[in-house]
Amino acid sequence: MKFKLALMVLATLAAVAHADPIVVSVNSLNSFGNLSGTKLHWRGGFEILSADKTFGGLSGLTLSDDCTGLLAVSDKGAWFRASLRYEGENLASIFNSELSPMLDSTGKPPRSKSRGDAEAVSYLEGGRYMVGFETRTRIGVYDIGKRGLKARFQLLKSPKSIVNGPSNGEVESVGQFKSGRWQGHYLAISEHNLDRDGNIRGWLWRSEEIVPFSIKRLEDYRITDAAILPNGDIIILERSFGPSLLPGMALRRINASAIANGATVEPQLLFSGRALFYAIDNMEGVALCERDDETRITIVSDDNFNPRQRTLLLQFAYEP
Repeated sequence: MKFKLALMVLATLAAVAHADPIVVSVNSLNSFGNLSGTKLHWRGGFEILSADKTFGGLSGLTLSDDCTGLLAVSDKGAWFRASLRYEGENLASIFNSELSPMLDSTGKPPRSKSRGDAEAVSYLEGGRYMVGFETRTRIGVYDIGKRGLKARFQLLKSPKSIVNGPSNGEVESVGQFKSGRWQGHYLAISEHNLDRDGNIRGWLWRSEEIVPFSIKRLEDYRITDAAILPNGDIIILERSFGPSLLPGMALRRINASAIANGATVEPQLLFSGRALFYAIDNMEGVALCERDDETRITIVSDDNFNPRQRTLLLQFAYEP
């Protein structure tokens, strides 16, 4: 059963008074589609709607450890923060929504879409978040724990070859390993920066150490985001999207032990499907969290500020 729930929010802390409350509504989804034969189990989802024309373009996603706090970035240079409500084990609605411009190192919002093209966000530690920007390619850190959504961009040194991809095809995924073989290393994955064999480039780095690697490209999919499991393996989100295609989505898993300098890794397929058969749009952001003793995978779509598209928020339990 579909329902709409209109919600308006007020900022609760003076530290985040810069953020503006935004009215959103949700259309619940009855189901996602057939997941038999996969390690995924549907845990609810909905379409997020707003009459506010500044809402949309969500391209990177992170969730709090308990799956209730959401922070996303827009490819027009905005933060979207909200709280998630559950009914039983399933995701049900969203509240406490706020939208705020992402500030540069001088405290100013982006002057153009190319400067604000945020494509990926990942939690580091101590309230700090790592963000990857695509068109004017750079990676930075925001200390939201200290300054809320008024935090300023702080450049994070990254491999120079990250900027060598085609326009609008560079950094799509960022993160940091908290455990495992690559503990402490940063991660970046491109969308369409390809090696000589046509595979997708990725990088691990820590201080002066850089580990370039490639991810085997499969079918017509491109990587749009990644999230790191507690053991250090990587979940990648891929999309197939274009004017002549039904939107497609794939989830795959990379074994961290297969990553090495110059290696090409072939990820394990967890799911692949297309619209009409599944609730899929332009899928761009993925996050991991834990709830009810389950690892949850949450995915958001980028509506491109196009009324024909949807901002979907989908959640699944995953059996590692």
